[in-house]
Amino acid sequence: MDESRLDAHIDTLCAEDVLVHDEETDAVATTDDFEDARHIYYDTYLSVDDEEFHQSVAEAFDLESAEAAAEHVEQLDVSREEFATYMTLYARLDGYDRATLAEMASLVVEVGPRSPVPDAVTALDDESYAEFVSANDRAVVTVWKRGCEPCEGMKSELDEILDGLPDAVGGLDGEQCPEFCSTYEVNAAPAVVFFENGEVLDVVTGRTSPDPLAERAADLYGTA
Repeated sequence: MDESRLDAHIDTLCAEDVLVHDEETDAVATTDDFEDARHIYYDTYLSVDDEEFHQSVAEAFDLESAEAAAEHVEQLDVSREEFATYMTLYARLDGYDRATLAEMASLVVEVGPRSPVPDAVTALDDESYAEFVSANDRAVVTVWKRGCEPCEGMKSELDEILDGLPDAVGGLDGEQCPEFCSTYEVNAAPAVVFFENGEVLDVVTGRTSPDPLAERAADLYGTA
C-alpha cells in the first residue's frame, strides 16, 4: 500500500470514528467505541476451530467452499484478528468494497488501541514485567483496562496514590497481558500488585483511595 493510500485510509477511519489522531504526539490509535465492537467479533472468531473459521471466511468473501477459504487465508496470511477486524468494519461502515475494507482491517490491526496505562508509571507488558519486578527490591505493578470507570477514578488521584507507593511503579493493560493476570490471579481492574524481592506480597483489586493503598504498602514493606 503506497503512502498516499495509507494516509487516505487513516483520514477515512478517523472520520468514521474507528481511529483517533493525537495532534500533539502525532500518534494514531483505535477508538474505545470501535474496540468495544471489535471485542464482540474477537469472542466469535478467535476461539472457533479452523473449519468454522474457514467457513466464516468463505461466507464473508463469497468463496465456493471452506477449503477455498483455507487456501485464501494461507496465501494472504490472514489472521483471525484481521478477519475479526474486517467483520467489525464491515458491520460499522457503509459504501466501501471488500478490498478496501480488507486493506483498512490490516491497517487497524497494526495501529491497535490506546493503552489505558497512565504516563506517570512505567509501561509494562507480558514480555517486560518480570524484568521490572526482578530489577527492583520493592516494585508495584498496576493493572488497567480501557473503558473502566473505576480505573479512571483512580487515575484522577494517581499523584496522591504514587506518593504512598515505592518508587518503582509499573502499569500494564490487563486485556493485553493474560500471562501476568493469570499468574497473579488478577481478575478485575484496576488492580495493584505488590512485590518484594521478586515475590508477590498482595493483590488489591477495585478502585482504592490513596490512603488505604499507602497504609497497605506500609504494612507490607514494614515502613508503618
